[in-house]
Amino acid sequence: MEYGPPPLFRQGISARARFLFFVLICVILILVDGRLRSLDNFRSAVISFTTPMVHVATLPITLLGEGEGYFISKVKLKTANDQLLEENQKLSLEVARLREMREENERLRQLVNAVPREADRVVTGEVLGRVSDQFTRRLQINLGEKSGIVQGMPVIGAFGILGQITRVAATQSEITLITDHRQRIAVMNERTGERYILAGTGEELMDLLFVQPSADIKGGDRLVTSGLDKIFPRQIMVGTVNETLHKPGETYMAVSVIPSVELEDIQFATVILTNPNVTSVFDKKDKDSTIRRRAGR
Repeated sequence: MEYGPPPLFRQGISARARFLFFVLICVILILVDGRLRSLDNFRSAVISFTTPMVHVATLPITLLGEGEGYFISKVKLKTANDQLLEENQKLSLEVARLREMREENERLRQLVNAVPREADRVVTGEVLGRVSDQFTRRLQINLGEKSGIVQGMPVIGAFGILGQITRVAATQSEITLITDHRQRIAVMNERTGERYILAGTGEELMDLLFVQPSADIKGGDRLVTSGLDKIFPRQIMVGTVNETLHKPGETYMAVSVIPSVELEDIQFATVILTNPNVTSVFDKKDKDSTIRRRAGR
């Protein structure tokens, strides 16, 4: 019986020769495939067979990558969301400020248009608030003696008469509104030209005094300043007739008037810098005439 050498010592084709052989086969296959495109079907079959195995082999890495991306994306999304919320709050504040500035600008434009031409000197101030007195209707403004304000000066708003200055400090003043029960103002019916006295009641509506039953006045008539009091300039809107009522046996007609200005929502007020003491001119003339008469004697 013949025994061959152990497998460990068997000699065959060398590794170098096999390497060169397979390299040669690969080169030939590449050339053949490049020329004839004969291995496309084989390549497609191999790819179709190995693709699922590649997906299964790379699945853990893919899952880890997607999980990491998910958490990173979530953190980035939360950060971006917080930034957007902060920016949204800032933008909301800016929008509110712009809206407030636009409203103030519009009110100031209306106030400028409401100032009569014969009012040579005016000064506009901001309303600070309402005087906490339930028996009066007064407002405080940020204008006082330093701005040339004197007690009794007329005050107008964007849509008509507000009232008169009744108290003055260095940098602040108080306006008694036309709806106050102590206020009286000379008005005229814009439609008919008839003149009346308008009185405040301390409530939302005002009363037109001494209206004859035969007077031509009806609801919706506009009342403007007549200028007879020599304090308020003429043709400034005061109010609108709300209702007229005449009871049998009464001497005068009851007429209620709605103020032209929303007295609950006033932001700016314009004071007309005129002499509120209209009788001082006549007193001075009387005094001068008295002095002349005495001098003539």
